[in-house]
Amino acid sequence: MNRQPTTTTRPLTTSARVHPPYLPYLHSAASRSTKGKKLKWLPPLAAVVTAGYAVTSYRDAQAQSQLAASSSPSAEQAEAAERRRQQREAAMADAYGDRDSLEALERAVAVYEAQRGGR
Repeated sequence: MNRQPTTTTRPLTTSARVHPPYLPYLHSAASRSTKGKKLKWLPPLAAVVTAGYAVTSYRDAQAQSQLAASSSPSAEQAEAAERRRQQREAAMADAYGDRDSLEALERAVAVYEAQRGGR
């Protein structure tokens, strides 16, 4: 039994595709230039910077709103705090003088020396 090997051959034609249709567009001459390589990272970089800025500004806004919500005193508390501050300032002016006259300054120096010597 003499069998001859059967080979199936396909004719070589010019219509056969050697590469996928999108491959020539990937390696265009414009993408090989140095200008194209430098600008290649610009859009992703801009996106990352924009996202970082958005996250930071959102976080700052949330922190400010939480701070304002937790420390918003009522009107009565604010008035009481203002009265206490004015009383402290008046006491300091009485103790250390308000620099209107020489006598007030001399009394302030005397009070200061008495406090310093008492320690």
